[in-house]
Amino acid sequence: MFTRSSTFLTIVLCFATLSGETAGAQTSKFEGFNLHTGLGGISQTTFKSDMVLLSNPQVPVSSPDILSSAPLLNVGAGFNKAVSDQFTLGLEFNLSARDSKHIHSVNYVGPYALGSMLWNTNQYTLSLSPGYLLAPDTLLYVKFGVLKVTTMCANDNGQPCMSNHLSGQNFGLGIKQVLAGGQNYFYIESNKNQLFTTRLTTVNTPVTYSLNGSTLNLVLGFGHHFN
Repeated sequence: MFTRSSTFLTIVLCFATLSGETAGAQTSKFEGFNLHTGLGGISQTTFKSDMVLLSNPQVPVSSPDILSSAPLLNVGAGFNKAVSDQFTLGLEFNLSARDSKHIHSVNYVGPYALGSMLWNTNQYTLSLSPGYLLAPDTLLYVKFGVLKVTTMCANDNGQPCMSNHLSGQNFGLGIKQVLAGGQNYFYIESNKNQLFTTRLTTVNTPVTYSLNGSTLNLVLGFGHHFN
């Protein structure tokens, strides 16, 4: 399991190796800067634990896990460099925009239930992306890096609810296929995003709790290499 600092340091150190000379011509179609966009879907699991109502005396609170799905729009940019005739090394930045307002969270305090609506807005990921050339026009790649996501919320009773910027880690697997012309490509990838456990406190009827969660997504899209 990566920590936040060690994962980011790994990305920075590996990115420094991209300034070397091209190692071979076979991977040249995937070298250089690229821009890409894609559409897909996301499945998200969110759960709370160690929940306590901050009253006097304090009262235990329970909340069920939340499972939801939502559409996904992904835009990003990256840079790839060949390290041999078969391997590439890249650095990739992505912005994933999604709206999942139908995620409904219920906190149970004794006989009472406090409802709130949760949804994620923009998610940013910075990932290292090693690749392997399966064929002259086909690149298989993996991704691992760090992420930041904004979680919004609104209480059922109209009272304010705290929004948070949460961190986590990103793991992915994908494939790129060069299209006619050599600079455009089609890609399909899947990502597993895992949030770091974060301790939070609600604004209205203060409840302290640990928030954690994970998402799985599938993205299909197109990109362009500037090589």
